[in-house]
Amino acid sequence: MISSYTVGIYPRSEDLIEATRKNVKNLSSLYLKEKKEYVTLQKKAGLGYICDPLVDWDDIYRPFSKLKSANLEALNRVYETNMFYRKISFGDSFKDAGNIIKSNLNISLLPANRSVCMVEPYTFAESHTSSKYKTREDFIISLAKMLRKEADTLAKSGFDLIQLLGPSIAYNPKVNFEVVKKGLEIITKGLKAKTILHLYFGDISKKLESLLDLPISGLGLDATSTPISSIKRHSFSGKLLAVGIIDSYNTKLEDSDEAIAQLNDMFLQTRPNEIYVTTNFDLQYLPKYFAVKKIFRLGQIARGVKIA
Repeated sequence: MISSYTVGIYPRSEDLIEATRKNVKNLSSLYLKEKKEYVTLQKKAGLGYICDPLVDWDDIYRPFSKLKSANLEALNRVYETNMFYRKISFGDSFKDAGNIIKSNLNISLLPANRSVCMVEPYTFAESHTSSKYKTREDFIISLAKMLRKEADTLAKSGFDLIQLLGPSIAYNPKVNFEVVKKGLEIITKGLKAKTILHLYFGDISKKLESLLDLPISGLGLDATSTPISSIKRHSFSGKLLAVGIIDSYNTKLEDSDEAIAQLNDMFLQTRPNEIYVTTNFDLQYLPKYFAVKKIFRLGQIARGVKIA
């Protein structure tokens, strides 16, 4: 099975960016208009899963600032990029969680083949703070329980594929995989949806054995950060494999024939249970004009992959 989807937040058009700066009265209708355009675009590109483009999200964490125990703090840079997110300080209660992500999506725009993303707890805990927990592990586990409520709601709402974004796992040289595993197990055990852990902003070549042992349906790998040659050395039997072949940080359009040849060879070597091609991370790092071209190129590459 060859399928395709995109990861994370889409870029806003120049007109929408200007409207957000002015905070115009009809901003919500402008967000909806652009979302409809992007959903139609994903369908025309022939993507296997369609997602809400999240153009009304200021960053991937911002919806969680609506929790009663949350307080917005300073802007922080997203790793070594030119993007920023607002840091959140949490109390020790997530009792009002469970519908945060769903309530910030336009589900009515999406077809039955829908996907959604949320940050996994290890990355979430590294990006935000709480003075209510004695250890970082306690904070991670509490976040995992909160995110499980969100995941259950999303699964019940027809999201067959949940992308768990884990850039900190890829970026950090040393990772406590025991804690990562505990957090992911809380989210995925018995969950009625596929879960793919997306890893980007770092080379995961030396972490693949540990990653393949995690309790998730599969891994999403950034082919611009992790050499394809290192991925091919591992068996993905029993796992799903999603390859971020589309570079969301470069306007250069991928060569379809070259990408298809690389993917055919990789999948032949790794033999995953299910195969996906995707963007390496959020398309919001690109101007809309180039993001549109990349979405169509993603669909073209996915249709060209043939596994013997």
